[in-house]
Amino acid sequence: MRADYSFLEPLKPPPDAVSPLRIGIVPSPDFTLMSLGCFIDFLRLSADERDFSRPIYCAWDVLSHDDQPIISSSGVPLLPTRQFGDPRDYDYIVVHGGVLQSRLAFPEAMYHFIRAAAKARVPLVGLCTGTFILAELGLLQGRHCAVQFAMEAAMKRVHPEVITVTDVPIVTDGEFITCPGGLASINLAMHLVAEHCGKSRADKTLHYILSDRGFDEMQAMREDPATALRLLDSRVANAVGLMRERLIETSTIAVIAQRVGTTERELIRLFKKHLGTTPASYWRHLRLKAAHWMVLNSSRSITQIAYECGFTDSSHMIYWFKREFGVTPAKLRNVHIQIGAL
Repeated sequence: MRADYSFLEPLKPPPDAVSPLRIGIVPSPDFTLMSLGCFIDFLRLSADERDFSRPIYCAWDVLSHDDQPIISSSGVPLLPTRQFGDPRDYDYIVVHGGVLQSRLAFPEAMYHFIRAAAKARVPLVGLCTGTFILAELGLLQGRHCAVQFAMEAAMKRVHPEVITVTDVPIVTDGEFITCPGGLASINLAMHLVAEHCGKSRADKTLHYILSDRGFDEMQAMREDPATALRLLDSRVANAVGLMRERLIETSTIAVIAQRVGTTERELIRLFKKHLGTTPASYWRHLRLKAAHWMVLNSSRSITQIAYECGFTDSSHMIYWFKREFGVTPAKLRNVHIQIGAL
């Protein structure tokens, strides 16, 4: 039986106020749950005192063409709160995307609604790969657009008329705002709240979600050289990010260099300068660390681990594993099992 938490309820009734920030959110099928969750929860906390969640200063609707659940990329469904209507009911229409290669059908009504918003001059926000939907509709031609660095190549290939920006969390160009998603969704919500509800309300929410301990931990993570997030050159940081995304898949340093906007030779020079090693050695080190963990914490075969960590075969992984850790994977596992049995 639940305890009585009524003592936490608001002491005063909500003020009779018209929300200064009204947002209509249009998630596409296979949308990313984290980006949307970060965005909406920042609005929720900004809309009221403490975390009472009353939509006083911010109001939002999840919009769709019908009342059926919209399936996220994680498989978790989201129920719309309202069907498409007049986009002028909102101060912003946020088009939120997800998996680009999704096989789910995108409703034509979604495109009609976005076009109607553009025609009515309602500011449009592209969140995550919602930017690609705006580009498909021809709304970002010649405009600057915030894109997650791993998605930049896809944008340039399919929509070369869009000017990609990968080093800032929010880009405003005319009546269009774009955000690459992820934790940058918090930056987007903070920007909108500060613009319409005041900086103090945005600061209140930021302070709430970033407790002192959490902020310190985030700072420590940012300053950890292993994460490559403190590096002065974003090409190295982005290259490391791409390497971390590609353990099973094989690729070349030349491809990584091209994706981060440089040459293989220059990337090698940058890695030696900032990390004291070559890109190939660093990438192999990441793969071996993953393999080491799997050897100790899973029952996968050595062959399967080699495959999952991107090695051409188990012999190749065993060779480098022994050079890195001074022991073969099989022997390390056996010793670990024996110690655990004591």
